[in-house]
Amino acid sequence: MTFERSRRLPTLVFALALGAATAWAGTSPRFPAPAQIAFHRSQQTLRAGLAQDHLQARRASLGLGSLEGFRTAAVSTNALGEAIVRLDHTFDGHRVLGSQAVARVPLGGAVEASTDAVLKGVALSGQPLLTPATATAIALRHLAPRGPMEATPRVEQVVFPASFLGGPATVTDPVTGKASLDRHRTVHARMASPYVWAFEVRTRLANKVDGRKELTYHIDARTGAILRVVDEVRHQAVPATATGRGQYSGTVEIPSARMADGTYALYDPTRGTQPNPTLQSFTPDESGWSATGLQTWYEQNDAQGNNTWMSYLFQGNATNAWGDGLPFTAYGDEGGPNGQTMGVDAMHGMAWTWDFFQNVLGRAGMDGKGTSVFAQVGCTGTYSRENAAWSNWDQGMALGTGTPGGPGAFTDFDVIAHEMTHGVTGSTVGFLNTAGFEEAGLDEGTSDFFAQMAKAYAAAGDPYASTLPASGADWTIGAGVFNGTPLRWMNKPSLDLRSPDAWYHGIHYLDGHYSSGVLNRALYYLANGAPADASHPAYSPFLPQGMTGIGYEKTARIWYMAVSEILVSGGSGQLTFLHAREAARRAALYLYGEGSTGWGWDSPASRAVENAFGAVNVGLNYGEAPRTQVRFADFRNADWIERHHADSALGGSRQYFPMGERVRPMAQVLNNANTAVTWTVGGRSLFNGAEQMVHKGGVINADGTWTTPTDLGWFALTATSVADPRQSAEGRAFIVNLDADSDLEQDAVDMGALSYSWYLTNALNPAHSVFNAPWVDDGDVATFTDAVLATWWVR
Repeated sequence: MTFERSRRLPTLVFALALGAATAWAGTSPRFPAPAQIAFHRSQQTLRAGLAQDHLQARRASLGLGSLEGFRTAAVSTNALGEAIVRLDHTFDGHRVLGSQAVARVPLGGAVEASTDAVLKGVALSGQPLLTPATATAIALRHLAPRGPMEATPRVEQVVFPASFLGGPATVTDPVTGKASLDRHRTVHARMASPYVWAFEVRTRLANKVDGRKELTYHIDARTGAILRVVDEVRHQAVPATATGRGQYSGTVEIPSARMADGTYALYDPTRGTQPNPTLQSFTPDESGWSATGLQTWYEQNDAQGNNTWMSYLFQGNATNAWGDGLPFTAYGDEGGPNGQTMGVDAMHGMAWTWDFFQNVLGRAGMDGKGTSVFAQVGCTGTYSRENAAWSNWDQGMALGTGTPGGPGAFTDFDVIAHEMTHGVTGSTVGFLNTAGFEEAGLDEGTSDFFAQMAKAYAAAGDPYASTLPASGADWTIGAGVFNGTPLRWMNKPSLDLRSPDAWYHGIHYLDGHYSSGVLNRALYYLANGAPADASHPAYSPFLPQGMTGIGYEKTARIWYMAVSEILVSGGSGQLTFLHAREAARRAALYLYGEGSTGWGWDSPASRAVENAFGAVNVGLNYGEAPRTQVRFADFRNADWIERHHADSALGGSRQYFPMGERVRPMAQVLNNANTAVTWTVGGRSLFNGAEQMVHKGGVINADGTWTTPTDLGWFALTATSVADPRQSAEGRAFIVNLDADSDLEQDAVDMGALSYSWYLTNALNPAHSVFNAPWVDDGDVATFTDAVLATWWVR
């Protein structure tokens, strides 16, 4: 079966399955039996209606107006037999981005709703001036496809909150590790009011010229401005220096299907009840194939490893014996034994990960609806060869071949399970995975954690088990791909020389694959405990006494409830590691609390959550006094410009200074009488080439002042507490040229030209501006004023 324009499909007679999935069986009397779970699932539609009626009746108490309401976005049944209903907040019938309620509806219909993420004060005037077709045209003009679209764009009118605007985004080259501006990610735009009508335009592009892209645009429906662009494909970041080889699963049993002609295919029709949304465009024929079930495809390349843009299902095998167990080298013959080895690893990982989520956590597929998943291996595109990616649109994965002398094929178990978990979070909490937001680390950390749980489940060897074993995870990611050197260590993330072991102010500047170290280590502690031995790699100076873990089983259930039933993002980017801590604590109280049959008042599990997150500097340990905290101060201090232009994507940690001056950066030290800090140029976010946009420079003087660089642009600074060197903050300083009259002095004479810039607004091209300000509009005036004040403070 080819995955291209001419599509003849294979045939299926019967399947040889690794094992049919079993229903949930919990470890507590509170968990219903399988037959009861089936009944509860049959009541989902009814209970979703009860949840919607409940919230509609509460509109006034929630501070919502007559034009506002709720509509069901998703409904599932958890392991306790309760319906979990996610409801979108609507205004005049249209979805308010990122504003959701989550309702829990048990058998008795007593609705319990969490409305913390429901936005208040939504108000809009007028109606869209653009049509959906015009908004689509604007998106396509920005996308600039050079080949055919894979699908017709999907358009929806929505309400866009100003607080969801993001800052400049980067893309990291997987070979060089260098970062550069990416016009296909977040675009920072201005808005005239806190809420505007917008069109959400989802695009999908996959052709020989452009490669593969899935970009979601938010277009201001009155001005046509692009408010935000987000790349929806979840990529696996890869250091260019890693080397590896080897096929990972060894000799294993994997599900397959026998086709009508008597041959076999790497196709498992026993897992997945709904057709895959991409594969269902093919028409089943006499082969017996359908778009339902786990499937492993390969990308066909020529002998030099160049993509031919044809894909095929692994099929036509007469013996049902697949692969040669060797590292992939057979470009041009991906369907042969050497290429099949990638397919074996992919199918092995998919089947066990599917069973883990279904049998242990009671989830029907990645999207909770039983939608089938497929993997395409042997990918060799620019960002595919040394990468792995999940697509919510496809409900599938693209897995690279690796390169000779570099990483091996991206089909190792934890890579597969990591990517499939993106499908779970994409259909539940909806994390925004974009640099500049802590959510990116929550997204990647969640995928890393459940990859470990699926790995432990597979290691136990029982595909029917409904509980997790007590061990079996190695708490590393990608070691097989890189010949024994992990891509990430979860017990001590800093071993990769990139990831932090604990939270600090400014961590959002990191790519999510590195800021994920905070969540990875917290969940490692929660499951395994933390050592009190300071020489142990997993030792935490924030929890020197150590802690006892609560085990894989409880940790997995707690974090799954947190992401599937408590946390709400909807792509807003507003969630932080503190939100994650609170969600895990609430889940621990609900599942393992004492003093009630629902939300408990306390428990060893909830105290363990507090200690595990406290150990990575996210909140306090149980019963601990307030800690010293360092914050890189925001010079704008939430004035009119700040509030009305939502210029907060960099976390409110920006300061503006003139070039070549001796200035004093600002930092706040909380919970300590000693507010002194030491300053250093640069920051931890600059390790991976971010200096292309953000630099380090200038000189820190003995008195703590900073002689600013004579170059213009963004610079990184780090402040570290003198009283508690464990606590630090990284921020950004923008260096401005105030010398409008070019007399080599930045003085009051320059103010006339600065004031004149107010009237120039967007007519002034920033590329030709002597001021080189970050924004060319009234925000420039605020920037110039800050820099002038910083100069005169010193003089």
